[in-house]
Amino acid sequence: MSLLSHNRFWNAMIRFPTTRRMLKLSLKKCPACGRTVLEAALDRYAGNKDAKCDKCSKYTPRIIGFWINFLRKALGIKRKKVEKLLADPYARRAVLNIARSFEYFGIQKPLSIYAPFLVVWDFTHKCNLKCKHCYSDSGGIREEELSTLDALAVVDQLADAGVTALAFSGGEPLTREDFFEVARHAADRGLYVSLASNGTLLTKENVQKIKEAKVNYVDISIDGATAKTHDEFRGVPGAFDKAMAGLRNCVEADLCVCIATTATKKNLDEMPAIIDLAEEIGAERFTNFNFIPTGRGKEHFDVDLSAEERENLMHYLLARMSKGCKTTILTTTPQLARVGIQCQGEGGTGEVTMSMAHMQTVKVTKKAVPLADFIGGCGAGRLYCSLSPQGDVHPCVFLPVNVGNLKTEKFQDIWLNAPLFNSFRDRANLEGSCGGCKYKFICGGCRARSAAYHDGDMLNGDPGCILGLKGATSA
Repeated sequence: MSLLSHNRFWNAMIRFPTTRRMLKLSLKKCPACGRTVLEAALDRYAGNKDAKCDKCSKYTPRIIGFWINFLRKALGIKRKKVEKLLADPYARRAVLNIARSFEYFGIQKPLSIYAPFLVVWDFTHKCNLKCKHCYSDSGGIREEELSTLDALAVVDQLADAGVTALAFSGGEPLTREDFFEVARHAADRGLYVSLASNGTLLTKENVQKIKEAKVNYVDISIDGATAKTHDEFRGVPGAFDKAMAGLRNCVEADLCVCIATTATKKNLDEMPAIIDLAEEIGAERFTNFNFIPTGRGKEHFDVDLSAEERENLMHYLLARMSKGCKTTILTTTPQLARVGIQCQGEGGTGEVTMSMAHMQTVKVTKKAVPLADFIGGCGAGRLYCSLSPQGDVHPCVFLPVNVGNLKTEKFQDIWLNAPLFNSFRDRANLEGSCGGCKYKFICGGCRARSAAYHDGDMLNGDPGCILGLKGATSA
């Protein structure tokens, strides 16, 4: 049995007074270099000799290094891989977050964290397209939005809370003239910044501004391998050609680029060709987004994939990953981790593809499979949340339920105390097919899909999962 399976043991260890003191000490900042003791330990482990400080503890970093090495060996991960990860500033930010989470929540299945790894901000609902499946019903909307000053203050709240990544979405974020200023402020505050765009406004001039704003990567929506399919989704002729031109401008500017595709019955057959397109154009990532019938998508329940179609798509994506796809394949479908583990079986290769954090995918050894229970599939209100253009906090962009507003409340207070978020953190609250499923810690189903299909009931089963249809959910 894996070491990670004994969460009761680890919780007891964390609650032990000496361990709690060690955790608190690891998060204290050195008055000389400004790093926490934990950061000093990570620098030591990653071999960063330039970060030495005589004032930092000589012993605590070594103890932390021992535990890092202990867990690395238990999970079967090579030291060089861990060293590379810990040298990344955003990974380090996430590690600090996890340490705070253990102190605050203890160890839970799935993991609850002190600050979300990712916040998706619908920066505006204005858009130059009118997509049929738009979750936010964006278009030529004229509504009151946060001012630039308010938006900068929101960034400060997220950074101070310890958020790792901020994704600007919409609407089309580039329709707001202050996007570059706000994005640069987020980058300067240490956040990993991304932009979700329809691609039509990614001129060479705007791409240069994006680089100057220190945006880490750009996610561009492509919903078909041909102009005919894409433009039918997007509602404007010529959208495909403009989006492809925007993609090329980003690739030429050496930006990390992602092709994002919302899978429906209308484009399911084109998914292989879209991934081919991503490889050909040099996009580093491809993301398969779940279609959720919310926003303008409520008018198109008929294009949602059946549970069988979604299952087959997950199998295809896993097979494509295993063949060594040049483009990294991601998905917002929480069932991927469950499908990956099921596909592995007893006679597998020793590697399993799992979803990490909100939607990242990675190959891990079988020793690390128990991590899936802690990562937990759907991260709404647990690993991730979203913001509206007015500063309202929602569990997910596909689940626009207000739990607070950043003009009147602090983000950290909302994140830690919102009753809805706390209900999502405990999988014992799940009902229906998800509540009785033996994979509820690994997957948890999509809470937005549950709400869309069960009259707003966010804790019911996910009708997009094949296990619920087969009645094969019980342990």
